[in-house]
Amino acid sequence: MKQPYQLPFLPLKFDPETELAFYKKVVEASAKLEKLRQKLTYSLVNESFIQLLTLQESVQSTRIEGTQVTFSEMLEDKIDQQSDWKKTEVRNYQNALKLGVETIQTGYPLTERLIRDMHKILMEGARGSTSASGAYRRIQNFIGPTKQMKDASYIPPEPQLMGGYMANLEKYINGNAYTDSEEEESLHPLIKAAIIHAQFESIHPFLDGNGRLGRILIVLYLLQSKLIDSPIFFLSEELEREKFKYYAMLNGVRAIGREEPDWKNWIIFFLDAATRMAEHQYEKLDQAEKLYHKGISKLAQPSTKKVWGALFMNPIATVHQIQEATDLAPATIRKSLAQLMQLQMIFGDDRKRNRRFYQYDLIGIMTDL
Repeated sequence: MKQPYQLPFLPLKFDPETELAFYKKVVEASAKLEKLRQKLTYSLVNESFIQLLTLQESVQSTRIEGTQVTFSEMLEDKIDQQSDWKKTEVRNYQNALKLGVETIQTGYPLTERLIRDMHKILMEGARGSTSASGAYRRIQNFIGPTKQMKDASYIPPEPQLMGGYMANLEKYINGNAYTDSEEEESLHPLIKAAIIHAQFESIHPFLDGNGRLGRILIVLYLLQSKLIDSPIFFLSEELEREKFKYYAMLNGVRAIGREEPDWKNWIIFFLDAATRMAEHQYEKLDQAEKLYHKGISKLAQPSTKKVWGALFMNPIATVHQIQEATDLAPATIRKSLAQLMQLQMIFGDDRKRNRRFYQYDLIGIMTDL
């Protein structure tokens, strides 16, 4: 009979050759990330871009778990706020991420308590939500293709061990004042982020929501480590592209199908994904900036320029949403929208009331269409 995995505690030790292989990747990923950070700092569309990135991350992370909702559907959901469990899961992800980011940016550390609080938000009214939301599991769970444990591809540690494993993870995240482990301090935040994510997924401390919460931990740890100063490090889009490789690499860490845990290939996979992500986000931001400036160059009225800018925050918007963002009068907004439609910079639907206006070029940039 299959048994729960005896997951090793952190920290990990790597030989010098392995660390060198990591750092060659770290140098490349860090340079790309810094280039993105600098561009974002001076961008006129930085606030709206971060907001759209956060939405895209929420969509992609829930897609990995099988929730099929599109970026455009979630933009429309800002208007509709439908009670649909799929959209609820994406909204919950956004809210949990928001709590985490605000907590770290306020100066508080990434703790077990914050993790449990985010889990509570993540599971509110969602699929699989239970009375145990925000609490570590008290029963044995497993990962596998069926509901039978005998078919499990991975059985996480036993429930009574959750407290010990999560306390160890918290110490690893924040450093332990009572030890002199040079190894903990010597690892670059990107390497530690890879370890933290994989360890959390292997602990699997909750009955549901572990994958989504584990991906939130990546950006929160890098914010806490000051590697980034705004929530821009979102790997879910890259991981979703190679979903089965992602799962296989995580299974390697758990020594599934091998004699020893394979941390090396997981960390290299993670660092390669980080490099691609930073490049990809930079390109998206560059295209969004060009689109913004190209539009501004066509417009003369300050009010119309303001409406054009508001559509970068909400690429699918109503007059009411634009009014909230700009404080312009509805009549002025409608006049500006008519001009933007005449220039074919945006398009409106056929509704008589609460008409919606679509900034398709920006949606295309964010979703690679």
